[in-house]
Amino acid sequence: MSPTRLLARPMLASVFVVDGIDALRHPDEHAARFKKVQGYLEKAGVPPALAGDAKMLTRVAGAVSVVSGLLLATGRRPRSAALTLAIVNIPMTVINNPVWDAKDKEERKRYLSGLLRGVGLGGGLLLAAADLAGKPSLGWRIGNAREHRADLRETRTALKERYKD
Repeated sequence: MSPTRLLARPMLASVFVVDGIDALRHPDEHAARFKKVQGYLEKAGVPPALAGDAKMLTRVAGAVSVVSGLLLATGRRPRSAALTLAIVNIPMTVINNPVWDAKDKEERKRYLSGLLRGVGLGGGLLLAAADLAGKPSLGWRIGNAREHRADLRETRTALKERYKD
């Protein structure tokens, strides 16, 4: 693993591990933030069964964040872990930064800053999910294999012509 990946993955994952542990240890605080947004989610068509038990949902999201963050930080299944964190990051960013609920200009500025920070983390997670650690992509490998087989066919045909008798 390159030194950049060795440092970048744990740095990116640390936010999610710490937030996940906090959600597991103090689910009431996180559930209260979720309940503020719950009405908007129901209006958007999210089934009440998914939004029913905010405390349990908070704990599940916290556990997913911790496990995925540790996997990303240690380099085990980093692409899957990063994609999972990117998916979890979307609702967490919206729940933690309800810009539409801001009461004054300062609160709106703080929420907007947090929202943009979450979007930036999501972008970093998507890059980590797409990172092949220097290996060629599947598309390139398939194309290369086809070219290699075509070269072998041409060589075989040329050799057959050369040693016909």
